[in-house]
Amino acid sequence: MPAPTRDELPEFVRTVCDAHAALLEERLPGLLEGLHLHGSVGFEGEFHGSSDIDFVAVTSRRPGDGEVDVLRQVHAELDRRWPEPAYDGFYVVTDDLARSPDVVPEVPGVLHQWFDLGTHCDIKHITWRELRDHGITMRGKALRDLTIWSDDAALHASTRENLDTYWRSQLEAMHHHPREASLPQAAEWGALGAPRLVHLLLTGTPTSKSGAGRWALGAYPHHREIVEEALRVRERPDDASTYAADPDRRRRDLIAFMDEVIADGVGMTTPPQR
Repeated sequence: MPAPTRDELPEFVRTVCDAHAALLEERLPGLLEGLHLHGSVGFEGEFHGSSDIDFVAVTSRRPGDGEVDVLRQVHAELDRRWPEPAYDGFYVVTDDLARSPDVVPEVPGVLHQWFDLGTHCDIKHITWRELRDHGITMRGKALRDLTIWSDDAALHASTRENLDTYWRSQLEAMHHHPREASLPQAAEWGALGAPRLVHLLLTGTPTSKSGAGRWALGAYPHHREIVEEALRVRERPDDASTYAADPDRRRRDLIAFMDEVIADGVGMTTPPQR
């Protein structure tokens, strides 16, 4: 599945990215070398009302303290102009993409309007793989002309670890916070996010959240209702929910599905043969 071109993206996505690049050129001329997108938008241009815009900015140098302050101001302005959806990402140099994300130093980044200098949650193996195979260049050198580090075994191991740590902890939190876990947004997040990782472990290739949901309909037919609910929330939020009269049943179904999916993924100790 080839990534869409810049011109095939929704106009809103192009507008936000163009504004980001323009602000950087105005306030920090020469800093931005490339601006690229990854995530669901790289899969046939999939973009829904709940989709984030995930960027990776490549800079000509490591930003100094004063430049980091300017970057913080740039993202504050972008957030004021477009508070939704989230415009999340981080700033690296070209050499960072050519090596494992495990050794990338602390860099500037923003997540859900929180700008910081640190280890951004998207500096991980799946991001490098999505950039390599499904990334979209908005500014600068095409991704195919960059060296992007990739290792199947490391990607597999990091994905299993993510399921065994982060996703297990989130599943445990659902038991302690039943009201939040009963919300439609929880179903979308969990019933698409967790199987997205299992799909990667099983096939060796990434997919979008919606792609993971459609795959899960076949892989987990006994959990069909909660998967269809997650796809409804993501793609057709105005449609009626089969859980409308009993949101706690949605929570129970979600927990049962995620529990099985996480166990399956953690049990996949060997990368697939490609």
